[in-house]
Amino acid sequence: MRRPSSSASAHVGLTALACATALFILPTARAYEPGRTHAGLTERAVEASRLHNVLARLGRPLGLLEPLRIGLDLFDQDQRRALQARLDALDPAGGYRPGSDGMAGAGNWVVAGAVLAKTPPERGANHFLNPANGKGLDDDPGLSGFAHGVRLLFDGGASVRGLATGTAFTLDGKSALDWIASPGNDLGLPVFFDNWERAVSLVEPRERESALVRALLALGGVMAVLEDAGQPAFVRNDFRGAFLQGNVGSAYEQFVAEQYGRTGLPPVEALVSRPDIDSFFASTDGKGLANRTQRRFFSEGTIPSDVSLERNTVVADVVRRARESLVFSSPTLSRLVLRPAQHRHYLVFEGHRVLAYENSGTQVHFLLDDAVYADMARALLPEIAGYAAGLLNHLLRASLEMTAAGNNASAKITVRLAGEIKQGGALRVFVEDGSGRRRELPAAAATLAPGEEIAIDLPAGARRVAAVLRGRDARGPFVAAGEVLLP
Repeated sequence: MRRPSSSASAHVGLTALACATALFILPTARAYEPGRTHAGLTERAVEASRLHNVLARLGRPLGLLEPLRIGLDLFDQDQRRALQARLDALDPAGGYRPGSDGMAGAGNWVVAGAVLAKTPPERGANHFLNPANGKGLDDDPGLSGFAHGVRLLFDGGASVRGLATGTAFTLDGKSALDWIASPGNDLGLPVFFDNWERAVSLVEPRERESALVRALLALGGVMAVLEDAGQPAFVRNDFRGAFLQGNVGSAYEQFVAEQYGRTGLPPVEALVSRPDIDSFFASTDGKGLANRTQRRFFSEGTIPSDVSLERNTVVADVVRRARESLVFSSPTLSRLVLRPAQHRHYLVFEGHRVLAYENSGTQVHFLLDDAVYADMARALLPEIAGYAAGLLNHLLRASLEMTAAGNNASAKITVRLAGEIKQGGALRVFVEDGSGRRRELPAAAATLAPGEEIAIDLPAGARRVAAVLRGRDARGPFVAAGEVLLP
């Protein structure tokens, strides 16, 4: 799918209020509630994935429970201050906020990354994706940014302080696909792949540990973006209707958070496998999560317009006029039941209530209510977790199987490139001494093909050997890694 570039979200200061800059306020543009729904969905996906076993093969025997510390002192001053502030803002009761020593379990770091993906919340401007054209948030039909910002300000929807401190952003954003691939996203794919490799290749143990934490945070960030593709507003370009009606945020988001919390979310329905990263989101075969969500469910701003009734109005005319007002071709209306009046009816699509409507006698009013939200959640939540777990497995699909033989004075290892990959790459091998420091063995460098195995002689004194191979095949980029403790 071609992914057109779009402008990124931007913070604004108080002086920007006097400029005709395109701004609007984001009160709660976060689709599924981060601290509960996103956290719970990510936990479900992580538990269903292969991440636990992958971590164990990387010398982290406790897998998802392995305690890992982030070394904030390894960041430059600005990065350290920004990340510390975001970590401090996490809910201590959630279980995924690191302790004062910067320590948390490996699985909790992934969940923290999913929550941080919406911290600050205006980052959600880059989580939109229309699978029909690959575009992200685009509010061209709306008011100009300056007029809209001022209107909200004087309507009580925002404050001058809000504009000054960054709770506003431009009227468009990067598409979800562009955002996860953006070098400017500190929780995106480039950060994951770079730090997954660095978690093996860096010299000092604490540097490797911190790199692994950064990779896990980025995994959570990417998963959160995919999870938003299971929220209709985010795949129907519907910020205005879903999040600004009454300026109280998404009614569907609130329903899910209140009904399920974090621990009550349904289990993964089925792990999804897709040809490449983009196709988990959107694809021409219609099986991406954004495709499926957009096709099956309405959002508040994309339901049919109300239809006025006259004495001689027939049902067919109501159906036709309602269908003509639709922004998307599916779901659609084929028939309506207008009697008895003052009674709520439901449009059922693929076995789910997707739209409520009422005949007041003078008009047919369309709406989304709690019954519709309940069916949406029952259908979407298990599916979202299945897609997120599938994407996680896809990113971790390559591995290095390592076997050690011999003794400390004359040791040898064999390395085999395994996993669901079709292309090899350049192998890098590292030996670790008794203090945990690693150095690369240039003589061990080799090009390794899938299924191929090579043997490497090791220098005396090595305690552990690690290897990493970074490559790309038809399914996208991958990093294969492995470690083995010498006998």
